[in-house]
Amino acid sequence: MLTSLLHTIRTQSLIPPGSRLMVAVSGGADSLALLHMLCELAPVLDCRLHAATFDHGLRGAAGSADARFVAETAAAWNVAVTVGAADVRALAQREKLSIEAAARQARYDFLASTARQIGAERVAVAHHAGDQAETVLLHLLRGSGIRGLAGMAEQSPLPGHPDLTVIRPLLAVSRAAIEAYCREHDLRPREDATNTDITFLRNRLRHETLPYLQTINPQITRVLAQLADVAAVENAYLEQQLQAAIAGGAAVITPERIHLKREAFQSLHPALQRRLVAWAVEQVAGSKQDVDYTHMITAVAVARRGRPGAVVALPGGLRLRVDYTTYLIERADTPLPEIETPLLDDDEEIPVTIPGLTPLSARWGLVAEFASPADVPTPETGAALTIPPGSVVTLRARRAGDRFAPPGLDGHTQKISRWLVNRKIARRWRDRLPLLTVNGTVAALLVGERWIVSEDFAARPDHQHIVHFQFRQFL
Repeated sequence: MLTSLLHTIRTQSLIPPGSRLMVAVSGGADSLALLHMLCELAPVLDCRLHAATFDHGLRGAAGSADARFVAETAAAWNVAVTVGAADVRALAQREKLSIEAAARQARYDFLASTARQIGAERVAVAHHAGDQAETVLLHLLRGSGIRGLAGMAEQSPLPGHPDLTVIRPLLAVSRAAIEAYCREHDLRPREDATNTDITFLRNRLRHETLPYLQTINPQITRVLAQLADVAAVENAYLEQQLQAAIAGGAAVITPERIHLKREAFQSLHPALQRRLVAWAVEQVAGSKQDVDYTHMITAVAVARRGRPGAVVALPGGLRLRVDYTTYLIERADTPLPEIETPLLDDDEEIPVTIPGLTPLSARWGLVAEFASPADVPTPETGAALTIPPGSVVTLRARRAGDRFAPPGLDGHTQKISRWLVNRKIARRWRDRLPLLTVNGTVAALLVGERWIVSEDFAARPDHQHIVHFQFRQFL
């Protein structure tokens, strides 16, 4: 056992030479064996040990007795020890958490606080192969993706405290081997009665589900560990590809939201599209979020269809909102951006000068210029319309019954009012957005900074009589 543990620690670089290592000890067989092994190896590893034990306040006198046992054992082995305690039931009620979640949070907060106080950057815990199998099953039952099926790693950030590292030197060791080690070295671990309480899901998996699965496959623990290893390697590859996509400009971080670039997003494999959305949700939420399957599939499907104005609710009070060139991940209560365009009154109808400048107000004017087929602009830089010579072009606000043929409908027309509603354009703007009409027919409208040109008037490179329209703002 000692030789194997030393090999694991060195090959995985779990304990840097000269470091101070904190060991989480409950008094059970796993953590007691780990502390004993590390005491044996400390001179070889050139590390200083500090034990930490925590009473969750859930088992009364038994919990206090376990903490005393750890403190006395550590002292007998010449290891410094810190004892902590908390009222986990009160924490669960106050924070609206399950008892399991509250206990986990309190325990990790204590470990982090103690590690910082003693100057330790790493915390050793005694998770073993059986715990790994339980974790994989637990995540599978909860509908986890490949990241959850990877289970626990030999080293990872301490949950809730990313500046510290948790290491798991026994992750490949079976519970039977640990119990044999305790017998061989006459260790007398404490028994925690709550470990047999099957009202806790993990205990039920340990005492009922895994033993049943062993009747089907006696190697189920090893098989689940192999699944975790395969998933971990593939998850690491996907994370690498995700970070490459982000570094390549697929996402832009701003204080209020994450902008996912439409063109970059559409070019990604669906696996990376899902992962990019999940990453953006975590960035905006400021913490790890479980984006369930239904939310994820819906969000990616709406984004891939790409209809501007579409909105999808996401966990944590967030939403995905489709814009013309980006997908925005933001808080659901974030005000929609104001429209920075000239707005018209419903009784205005302004003749447009072609070519030339048509003044609208002291701030805005519409510039019309003849353009060559090679200079057709993008929708963000103006509207390029094919206009027959002698046509009457006017600028006005929307009227009841107005229709046009927006892109994507194969030339079919749609009511402008319905088109605006579908794209979640605020009611206060819908009746004041500027429209261009040609001989009384709606040819284009401006929404935000983007022109939407009717298919009937959209300029093509082989067209003649092309006019480029662009609003100009005067300071």
